[in-house]
Amino acid sequence: MIVRFVGPIASKIGKEVEIRIEKEISVEEAIEKIREHYPQVKNDLLDLSFYNISLNGELLKKDELETRKVADTDILILIPAIAGGGKEKKIKLIIGRNFDISTPVYDSFERKYGFFARLAWEIKKKIGYAELVLDVGCGTGVLGEVFSDSKVVGLDISPGMVGIARNRLYDALIGDGSRLPFRDSSFDAAAFNAVIFLIPDGEKALRDAVRVVRENGTVCGTYIVGLFEGDEEVLEKIGLNHSLPFPWKSVEKAIGRLNGITDEISFRVKREFVVDFYSIPAMSNALFPKMELEKRLELVKQKLSNLPDEMDFVWRVFRISV
Repeated sequence: MIVRFVGPIASKIGKEVEIRIEKEISVEEAIEKIREHYPQVKNDLLDLSFYNISLNGELLKKDELETRKVADTDILILIPAIAGGGKEKKIKLIIGRNFDISTPVYDSFERKYGFFARLAWEIKKKIGYAELVLDVGCGTGVLGEVFSDSKVVGLDISPGMVGIARNRLYDALIGDGSRLPFRDSSFDAAAFNAVIFLIPDGEKALRDAVRVVRENGTVCGTYIVGLFEGDEEVLEKIGLNHSLPFPWKSVEKAIGRLNGITDEISFRVKREFVVDFYSIPAMSNALFPKMELEKRLELVKQKLSNLPDEMDFVWRVFRISV
């Protein structure tokens, strides 16, 4: 059996190793054999949810690892779910952890307001019908309800979000939007619903989405611009800044380089909505980074009480033709 690695394991034992197996075994058992032969990577392979695993070029679902069989002539490939290194990887891990603890609050917010579904409908208008859709940064799987006539495959950096999304989508896996574990031309469309601005290497993510979408397909998404009262940005007015790994102006430059188009969408919202939005732990971290959660939530209620009673929540939706 040939086993190929990408990332840290490759630097420890090489990009490719060969392990002899006398009879067919499950993929999970094959991984255990790797641990036995190479104890120096045992800890790296303790949690397989952080790897995308393919067998002879076919990406496996997590629930197939116990049942799919591997023979001595097969090729197994293990790819880390999170790409990059240094500061970029650190940001991704922080985002993943924040969304892990955000899962119940995020779900409650969506049940109350249906906001991310409203954004998803804007994407649906741009894409129309697509048989197989990739949902990059799928969260809890909101896109599945909007694209109910499609097979939606979700990918998210947060294991907590993926755990819920698997019950709502055709499939969902832990992964990095800037290094998609799919072959070229695998999907009819790809969607980034309220997520592209959270990916530090956002342009790379867009280009990889174009790669995995078939000819004549579409890459679409929504991104935040800000909260406004008239022409005035209300967070700036009260001394706050929504810090983003890939700000909206960078998003627009990347879309322009890919010959994409954008349209503005605006929602009239009340102060209560904004407080609830920033009470999602991942959102409060955008306002008050490097601060304990309890303190962040306390500051959200305190600082945002100075906002107007109503304001415009401005977003944009983009479309890139493949």
